[in-house]
Amino acid sequence: MQPFFLAGQAGPLFALYWAPNQHKPERALLHVSAFAEEMNRSRRMVALQARAMVEQGYAVLVLDLFGTGDSGGDFGEATWECWLSDVATGIVWLKEQGIAQVDLWSLRTGNLLAMDYVARNPGKIEHLLLWQPVMNGDTFVTQFLRLRVAAAMMNSAAPQEKTGDLKKQLQQGQMLEVAGYSLNPGLINPLMALKPEASTLSSLQSVAVFEVIAGKDVQPSFANQQWIDNLIEVGVEASLTTVVGEQFWASQEITTAPALVEVTREKVSQWY
Repeated sequence: MQPFFLAGQAGPLFALYWAPNQHKPERALLHVSAFAEEMNRSRRMVALQARAMVEQGYAVLVLDLFGTGDSGGDFGEATWECWLSDVATGIVWLKEQGIAQVDLWSLRTGNLLAMDYVARNPGKIEHLLLWQPVMNGDTFVTQFLRLRVAAAMMNSAAPQEKTGDLKKQLQQGQMLEVAGYSLNPGLINPLMALKPEASTLSSLQSVAVFEVIAGKDVQPSFANQQWIDNLIEVGVEASLTTVVGEQFWASQEITTAPALVEVTREKVSQWY
């Protein structure tokens, strides 16, 4: 594993690069991280998967997007366009290392960013690995804003707000503080507008969706199943795999889902 800083458009990006020692890899995956605390809680799982992919002979680049983790800038300075640029920067760097094909592996809202990048840059990415995808940006933002609403309910001196009112403030260009994070309208408004359409991803060869469920009797989400069908209809090879495990991105403690690592390994081996 090689830690370093990559020059991003808005500032330095902290990166971790995994590559096989035995040979020069021809393919690599760029990890597009989750949002806010979900990213921090997922670092262990991301590292485990990166190591597993290296054992298969592939390189992996994990970036802290601008304003997150150890990268430059504050969270409140980040915009959606900036994060799209960070994805592009990571791909360019991997190509400069001699990687012939770069694909994207993403988690939660990182999936929305990855899919938006593909929609804007058809033909550059062949495969997408989507862990626990958020398929509706507006729904995700609503859930995140509820953290502020809930905190206000516990404090009688704080103004009592509704998520709808908070969204209007963002849409009017106002910054908001939620759970210690400053939300830039330039980041949150584009995120709220995203609900990926299968037709915008028709340039892909394949998409693999992985959903972590609580038990064997739990069914995958209907939205994911329907979206897989839509992808197949537009000519993309698509699959939905469920695994029983911990919701590591949401747990207060650092947890892992080993079965997810293994099924992801299997899918990548089928591609390459």
